[in-house]
Amino acid sequence: MLKRIGLLLYSAMLFVGGWQQAREPGGRAERARSSGLPIGDEFVQLSGWAMIAGAAALHLAPLRRVAALAIAAQLLPITYVGHRFWEIEEGPQRMQNKIHFFKNLSMIGSALYIAATASD
Repeated sequence: MLKRIGLLLYSAMLFVGGWQQAREPGGRAERARSSGLPIGDEFVQLSGWAMIAGAAALHLAPLRRVAALAIAAQLLPITYVGHRFWEIEEGPQRMQNKIHFFKNLSMIGSALYIAATASD
């Protein structure tokens, strides 16, 4: 029961974030391009839909491990490119990006834990 609730709560953030990414890719694509990555809105949208699919797949036991690993792999570049707090002057924007950076790291850690315990 606790595992199901935990997966539901974890996947909720992935679903909301993926939906936002799929519906409003503009700022994310611009940030990626400013980091030197040739990424368009369509790629960001596809990434959002993939995040939603991963969130759903976490609830299917046979797909749980691969979904969790895919989510972790997807969050790594998103975290590095999207929340470069170390490049921002001190202030609220830096703090917000720092919080999101470490939130994403904890989500990556959670995904790795889910992958490691998928057969439990």
